[in-house]
Amino acid sequence: MERTYSQNVARVFEIADYILLIPAILGAILATLIPSIFTVLVYGFFAAGVVLLVGYFKHSRGRLDESYFSTLWIATAVYNGILLLPCLYYASTLLQSGILENEYSSGGSAISFLFTLSVVSGYFAAVSFSLKAYFFEKRKKYIDHQISMKSMTT
Repeated sequence: MERTYSQNVARVFEIADYILLIPAILGAILATLIPSIFTVLVYGFFAAGVVLLVGYFKHSRGRLDESYFSTLWIATAVYNGILLLPCLYYASTLLQSGILENEYSSGGSAISFLFTLSVVSGYFAAVSFSLKAYFFEKRKKYIDHQISMKSMTT
């Protein structure tokens, strides 16, 4: 059977999660060394990321129950949207600090802004692709329903 757009997106997210698992594990270890509310947040996001990774793994191989498709994609959009917000805030503070006017005097700031912009773009792409996969699944379900209704009437 041919893979759907949603399964392809799940496979890309699965591969990206395998790559991001290394810094996530290092961040969790670092958060353990500094016990605070920050530690709970880091472990919460780490656990949520692992749950999403399992969902991507199952969906990309066609083993995820169809009733969980919407949950997977909405959870992905929310998860990445929450991580996007602090990056957007940081990018806006860099812009307000006059980074573009002073780019020649402080090259490190411009590099920092470009790095932040690439992270923002990555999170924005993750939110966009997850919402697109969600709407793809909704549309596919609607079309399948219409086809079954039409075949029942004939």
